[in-house]
Amino acid sequence: MGNKICYHPRMLLTEDIALHFKSSHLVRDVIPIIDKWRRDGADLVFGVPEFAETFDVVVETERQFNVFDTDRNGRIDAHEVLMVYILLSCGEIGQKIDTAISVYDFAQSGQGVGLINFDEAVIMVNACVRGVQKVCEMSFTIPEDELLFHCKSMFDMYRVQHDRSITPKQFKKWVLEDTSPRHFVNLFHSAQGIGDIDNSVQMRNLEQGMVFQRLSAGELEIRPDALSNSVEFRRALEEATDEEMEALIEMMLDDPDGQRNRQGMITNDRYHAVLRPWNIFNECDHDKSHTLDDKEVEILLWFQLRQRPSQEFVGTFAKLIDEDDNGEISRTEWTLAIMQSERLARNPNARPALKRYETETGEMLLDIENDPNILDRSAHDERKQGDELLKSPTKLRHSLENPEWENQVDMSQSPAVSVK
Repeated sequence: MGNKICYHPRMLLTEDIALHFKSSHLVRDVIPIIDKWRRDGADLVFGVPEFAETFDVVVETERQFNVFDTDRNGRIDAHEVLMVYILLSCGEIGQKIDTAISVYDFAQSGQGVGLINFDEAVIMVNACVRGVQKVCEMSFTIPEDELLFHCKSMFDMYRVQHDRSITPKQFKKWVLEDTSPRHFVNLFHSAQGIGDIDNSVQMRNLEQGMVFQRLSAGELEIRPDALSNSVEFRRALEEATDEEMEALIEMMLDDPDGQRNRQGMITNDRYHAVLRPWNIFNECDHDKSHTLDDKEVEILLWFQLRQRPSQEFVGTFAKLIDEDDNGEISRTEWTLAIMQSERLARNPNARPALKRYETETGEMLLDIENDPNILDRSAHDERKQGDELLKSPTKLRHSLENPEWENQVDMSQSPAVSVK
């Protein structure tokens, strides 16, 4: 779980089955399911009928069952399903850990009341990992020998021999304080669907639209100084610095073809066009550092493209738009890149404001549309070359210009994309 899991700052859920689990609430939905399962005898495995009876909130029962039944023997591990429900549900992280421990009823442990022996710890950790690997679209796997190593490290943390036991309190402390298990749990605890990010961006767009209307007194244009002097506008930008404010206003003063507004005014359309990529960046900036490294840029591009980009593309893209070459992408660098890609897409012969967009990044943003190998495919994606729907930064532009564009294309061709 070490470097592999810590490399990923957040899990973006695209499969509709994963989104179903994410829509559950720990207290309202999951704990009652666990109580019912326990009252019915706490079966360790489910067939389709037992699965349907226990998880009566599940839709498309057989399809969800098959996600867990990877060896197609008609039986699935009950603990794997419960662990996925617990990890992905909405709820407090400490209560999630307590609930996961309660599933295993360690009061029956031979080592004493409520203790967890080494084998039980391995079973619990394995169920968590195997379950989410089956449900979530993950670009990595965690082998069993690595899980065994981490379980040993848990006992070593308390200087407890592997033939002895630890307490549930110690197990919980290990999850919350050791880097690898903490990051693993947080990865799914804080997982979001594309729709969640869309909704947040839409709310921010509406808030900023109201700011524009108030400052412009209902007009469709506004003076730059009205924005730069507005505390309300700065607040809507999530702690923008003076330099960032200046850069945004400069971008707003240009039209989509790069021509300066002759009246020195900012139009309502241009205002929103510049702020949409800015808002999307902020939603993908999980730690609110206002910069993204290449692993965080993956989430940003994944959201924009509606499909996971390859690591090679992420690294190359991040390097090319990193104007100051400091190894991180700033909000203004990202917004400028999207504005330049929009301009080049409208007019390929236009001269970009910055040389690098003309020679490298701009060419990359346009040529990617014809590259069938940019995107990784999930294990369940059976598309053939040429079938890709959401592969180009032209789609970035469409998503920025029309947030509802994804509802206008045939999403059913791509099983890796969530259908809203």
